[in-house]
Amino acid sequence: MIRVAKPETPAKLAEGIVLTAADCALYDEDAMPYDSGVLAFEIDSKIYGHAQVKDVLRTAQHSKCCFCEGIFEANAAADVEHFRPKKYSQQARRQAKLYPGYYWLGYIWENLYYSCQVCNRSHKKNFFPLADPGQRALNHHGSIANEAPLILDPSGPLDPRDHIRFADEVAVGTTVQGRTTVDYVALNRLPLIEARLELYQTLDLLRKIAAMPEDGANAEALEAIQDAGAFLLEAVLPTSKFSAMASDMLAPPAA
Repeated sequence: MIRVAKPETPAKLAEGIVLTAADCALYDEDAMPYDSGVLAFEIDSKIYGHAQVKDVLRTAQHSKCCFCEGIFEANAAADVEHFRPKKYSQQARRQAKLYPGYYWLGYIWENLYYSCQVCNRSHKKNFFPLADPGQRALNHHGSIANEAPLILDPSGPLDPRDHIRFADEVAVGTTVQGRTTVDYVALNRLPLIEARLELYQTLDLLRKIAAMPEDGANAEALEAIQDAGAFLLEAVLPTSKFSAMASDMLAPPAA
């Protein structure tokens, strides 16, 4: 997981302003059915999930999932993810659903990311644990500024790299936020471990090739050494798949 730098808000999301105002007015008229979960606000996926929004997110995230850094291959399934869940939230597994969710953030740019469906639907779901659950904003009159989320927000203010490191192909949370993110997004699920291990082994081989002496090498060997070095340099760039793991492998942090 690496930090996502977001560009300007896509114009399409402006269509959500009026809808959000209407939802807030409905809530203020009679909050009880929304607080109980009997009624739920419908956040229009034709707006927050519009192709314009997806395209901007995809570009900002280098065509990678905001959590696992897996690359969206052609036609791969992905969702526009609401960091703060829009319909209800849960502090932890097997705990009560908290209605009505963060409905007033349904079209807010800062709350949207592009996520693979496995991270979004199978693992993070509507979990949104806070360091102090008593500070949760339960409706649009609350303040999310008082919240301290335990799942890392991909665009900060905390840098995911300060909270999650890699021991070989395994993600290791180094803080409570890092450990909670690894757990609730399942960054060590078997398919991810296997995919990262495959890359790790490739980088390890290339690292050995790049370390071979160039003096005395024939033209073919010299080209292989230089290509290996170039591949390693590219592997740690934000545009590359699993770049956080590659960075920790090739330039591990000081102990």
